[in-house]
Amino acid sequence: MRTIILIVWFSVSLLSCNTQTSKDRKIKRTVTEFLNAVEKNDANKYKSLIYESDLYPGVISMEKKFFNKNYNKINSIVDLKKNIQVKDTIFNTVKRQYVQYRIKNSNPDYLHKPLIITFMFYEQVGYDKIYNPGVLKNFLEWE
Repeated sequence: MRTIILIVWFSVSLLSCNTQTSKDRKIKRTVTEFLNAVEKNDANKYKSLIYESDLYPGVISMEKKFFNKNYNKINSIVDLKKNIQVKDTIFNTVKRQYVQYRIKNSNPDYLHKPLIITFMFYEQVGYDKIYNPGVLKNFLEWE
């Protein structure tokens, strides 16, 4: 009996580890696809990776323009594709995953607030869509 319990426990442990690894892999792939869309200035791909992007055309357009203009500068400070770290959070009592970057502006003429890029993911939506339409914070002050 003890052997059966150990086998079941071990199987559940392996399954939960594989599930977490699979989530992380999907999130990293989505963030990489998003960054590739920015590099290639592919507006359709950019929008397709954001959940309900049609509801936020102004935000999407403004942030896409900022990304296209400043991507090389941002990427020279932090290699975005190589520094994808998936973290867990609880937002409105719901567990979510996110990837976040904080990029400091080296220009002394600007405020010292960092540019914050956050990609939120929600299991109900799927890990192939970025849940928050506004991924940039402080970008108006950063430029």
